[in-house]
Amino acid sequence: MDSSAEFVAFVCNICDTCNRVPRPQIGREVASCRCGSTVRLRAIVHTLSLALYGKSLPLMKFREDRRVSGVGLSDWPGYAELLAKKFRYRNTFFHTEPRLDITAPPHENCGTLDFLISSEVFEHIPPPVSRAFDGAFSMLKPRGHLILTVPYNGGDVATVERYPDLRDFTLAKVGHRHCVVVLRTDDTVVLDPHPIFHGGPGQTLEMRVFGERDLMDNLRTAGFEDIRVISEGVPSLGIYFDEQWSLPILARKPR
Repeated sequence: MDSSAEFVAFVCNICDTCNRVPRPQIGREVASCRCGSTVRLRAIVHTLSLALYGKSLPLMKFREDRRVSGVGLSDWPGYAELLAKKFRYRNTFFHTEPRLDITAPPHENCGTLDFLISSEVFEHIPPPVSRAFDGAFSMLKPRGHLILTVPYNGGDVATVERYPDLRDFTLAKVGHRHCVVVLRTDDTVVLDPHPIFHGGPGQTLEMRVFGERDLMDNLRTAGFEDIRVISEGVPSLGIYFDEQWSLPILARKPR
């Protein structure tokens, strides 16, 4: 360890642990608390607290209230288990139970949620991704909140769709190489020998990298309002936003 590294102290807003770690160890996807939380994970809880209470509270101080209903899309277990103790909350998944396809939520789930958390999910949804924004909007109650994180480029950079004409796809492994076989909408088949995966080779396929402008347009088109990019860090909670891109977003369904 670099003896000259600056150390910072913070209290994790998920597990309530006091930490003192080198400043370079604190990053969006770098575990910097003994519970394994990263800046992104702590920022999700911070953003949810702003939605529910109008201020930032540690998860341990969230009021237990079974009238509050929420859903997570493949949420991190470290905070999902605690949310389930506080609220009528369930964590859902696309490939395993309890299942939820955000592009086609069951009718009985529509208009039932006070909050929906989607962290690092929408960049993996096959096109058109507008279905996911519409699905999230439909599941929320009036004045319900979407807590969203996705990788995105700032400014006026356009969204990069990896497979804009995709109808279907499958993964293939040739030798040691993971490839993607794409069926296009015109019935042609193409091979992508250099796909981008999140979570390791052959894991979750990246469908796009959002541009901030397009991301906001998708939210507005779905019907969301009061769309806020949470750009101010909270050092006391170990939330430092070193990059002004891929920041948490809070959006509300109108009354």
